[in-house]
Amino acid sequence: MSLVPSATPLALDEVESTASIIKRFSTGAMSYGSISEEAHSTLAIAMNRLGAKSNTGEGGEDDERFDTSDPRWNRRSAIKQVASGRFGVTSRFLVNADDIQIKMARAPNRAREGN
Repeated sequence: MSLVPSATPLALDEVESTASIIKRFSTGAMSYGSISEEAHSTLAIAMNRLGAKSNTGEGGEDDERFDTSDPRWNRRSAIKQVASGRFGVTSRFLVNADDIQIKMARAPNRAREGN
């Protein structure tokens, strides 16, 4: 693949702003089980500062992270992931979501089956 410059560049007022584009950015869904609480919180803080969204993954989120009173240290993940109602899914967890992702099925865990 190679980029070919346009013969007529777009006018800057026709180009979407950085702030507008960043609002569509989000982290991958990573639970506390896959990364540490500190890493999970740091990703949420960074994405909130950018105006983007972090994803809880199916590991839930501690209620103390729902406090958004200090925008600089906001640890709330905007995207909440739900997998079969497990991992700390409560009504408080769900109402603190901008987006909810629902996992409908999981692959079987071969380790538990002895395979």
